[in-house]
Amino acid sequence: MTDATTPSASEHATAADAETTRGAPAVDPRGVTRYRTMADFVASQPVDPEDFAEVLAQHAQFIAGGGGGGRWETMITTADVDAAIVFGIYVGPKVIAGEQAVLAHSRLEGVDLRAVQLPYADLCGVYGRGQDLSGANFSGSLLTDSDFQGANFDGADLSGADFSRAELMGCTFRAANLSGADLEKADLTGADLSGADVTGAKWPGAIVERVPR
Repeated sequence: MTDATTPSASEHATAADAETTRGAPAVDPRGVTRYRTMADFVASQPVDPEDFAEVLAQHAQFIAGGGGGGRWETMITTADVDAAIVFGIYVGPKVIAGEQAVLAHSRLEGVDLRAVQLPYADLCGVYGRGQDLSGANFSGSLLTDSDFQGANFDGADLSGADFSRAELMGCTFRAANLSGADLEKADLTGADLSGADVTGAKWPGAIVERVPR
């Protein structure tokens, strides 16, 4: 993950959710940095199923038109971890067809995420606790600072995905492809990586307590 700092914060915050980590310390007791403002930016309502379907359709065209294969640069609005907002900039091919999926800060509830196809998508800071993402394709996607506690990623393609600082406690990654994934400072406490391909995955600062592999 490559982080940079920009001079001013975005002003599109939505209502905070009581289930998020609002008010939590910026550095947890294990010494892992958390940008707690990110939780305040999570949408107050779940993504609309019809809107989500349209995002998927547009993104499929974007990928079919050659939009995949790029890389993400993550930006941080300020050095103050109590106020910083993280966002991503995609550096990739210029594509005319479709539109790249930008679902940052979305609440992924009430939609079918099984085998969902969202490679090279912006999912920074999304909320997807307990969701079934088995067989999904998030290869090359940006999922930094996301909250997927208890989610099912069994058989998912997460190769090259950026999960930096993600909350992945209790997730299952059985037979998932995590090759080349960035798990820097992610919390995988109690996660199940049985049969997962973690070739080339990056783990600096990751919390991997009670993780069968």
